[in-house]
Amino acid sequence: MKTFVDWVLSQRYWLVLIAIAFTPILPMVTAGLMVLNTLHRGTSEGAATAAAGSGVLALLAVATAGAWLDVAAVGACAMLGGAALGAILNWGGTLTIGFQGTVLASWLVALAITLLGPDPATLVAPVVERVRELLETGDPAAEQLDLVQGWDTMLLGLVFAAVFAQLVGALLLGYWWFGLARAQVRFGEEFRALKLGRVLGIPAIILVTLGLLFQGPLVQAPLVHNLAPIAVFAFLFQGAAVMHAWAHAKKWHPAAVWPVYIVLITPLTMISILGLSAVGLIDNVFELRAPLRARE
Repeated sequence: MKTFVDWVLSQRYWLVLIAIAFTPILPMVTAGLMVLNTLHRGTSEGAATAAAGSGVLALLAVATAGAWLDVAAVGACAMLGGAALGAILNWGGTLTIGFQGTVLASWLVALAITLLGPDPATLVAPVVERVRELLETGDPAAEQLDLVQGWDTMLLGLVFAAVFAQLVGALLLGYWWFGLARAQVRFGEEFRALKLGRVLGIPAIILVTLGLLFQGPLVQAPLVHNLAPIAVFAFLFQGAAVMHAWAHAKKWHPAAVWPVYIVLITPLTMISILGLSAVGLIDNVFELRAPLRARE
C-alpha cells in the first residue's frame, strides 16, 4: 500500500483520474484522495487540484449530455469536501482537531440548512415518495401512509448523519494514507486518542438526550432531529477509538474487534451503532482511556 501511495503522490494527474474513477462507486475514496493530496501539497495546491478534478467532471457531464450530471455533482462535493478536510488537518495539525473541526462544520451546515434552507419535505421528497410506493404495493393501512408523510425531518437528519460519516471516513482514510507516506505521522496512535472533547462533547450529549426525548417522526423538533444524528455518529467514532485503544493496550489479536464491524453491515446495525455511541458518550464523561494513560 505504501508503494501505491508514494506513486499516487508523485503523479498528480493520475491521482485526479483515480479519484474520478472512484466517484460513481466509492465517493469516500475520492474525498480521501483529496485529503491525502492536500496534506501532501498544502491547502492552496489541494484546493486547486480539487477544483481541476471538479472541472473535469463537469466536462464529462456536458459530454454525456447530462448522463453524468449526478455523478459530477457528487464527485465535485467529494473533491472539494476532501480538500476542505485536508485544510482542517493542515491547520489543526492532529487527527483529533481534524475530527472535531469536521463535527463542528457538519453541525453548522446542518443548522444553516435547517434554518435557511427549503422545507425538509422538499429535500427528501424523492425518498418519501419511493417509500410510499413500496408500501402501496402491499395494501397498507391509511395510518401507515400518514406516518410516512411525517418522516421528512427524520430522514433529513439521517442524511446529515450519513454525509458526516462519509466525511469522517474520508478524513481517516486520507490521514492513514498520509501516515504511510510520512513516517512521523502515527495514524494508529492518533486514532486511538480520538475524542470530541468537552467543548463539543457537552452540546453533543445535550443533543443526544433531546433526541431521545423527542422521538417519533411526528414530533416537530427539526433542530434536534437534524443535529442529534450527527452527534450520535460522532460518539460512534469516539467509541471505536476507545475500543481500539483498549485492544492495543491489552495486545488483543486484531480479529477481536472484527465482530463489532461485521455487525455494522448486518440487520443488527443499529445495535452496533448505539453500542459504540454509548461507549463514546461515556468516555467523554468518565474518560475510559485514563487507566491506559496511567500505565504508560
